Amino acid sequence: MDAAELRGLWRQLKGVHPPKTFTARLMRVALAWEVQVKRSGGESTRARRGWLRVISNRIKRSGESRVGITFVSDTVDGTRILKKWGGATHEVFITGQGVMWNGQGYSSLSAVARAMTGTNRNGPKFFGLREGGQS
Repeated sequence: MDAAELRGLWRQLKGVHPPKTFTARLMRVALAWEVQVKRSGGESTRARRGWLRVISNRIKRSGESRVGITFVSDTVDGTRILKKWGGATHEVFITGQGVMWNGQGYSSLSAVARAMTGTNRNGPKFFGLREGGQS
């Protein structure tokens, strides 16, 4: 599908226009991911427990007390980051074209942090990818 067809499919499936910053490639990735989640019923209990084990082990090893924990320290295409903020756990995905959060595309982690908190923040630091990350 070309970009125009993907935008139409996005509107059909989600009921809203895709973000203006989304390229055709990023729309394909985002739509494919959603289809896979819907078909598979979401993340398996086994996978969820595995992620929780990773978080628990990291907290025990590092003695961290902050709530923002990342699953991996290298932000490559496909990286998944979880961040507790405002009483909710937020899931952020790094793609080859940018960052996805709440079905929206952003150009950087800092843009996501700004959208999430309403204030300007250093994204990598906010998400715990740099020393001194904030909760």
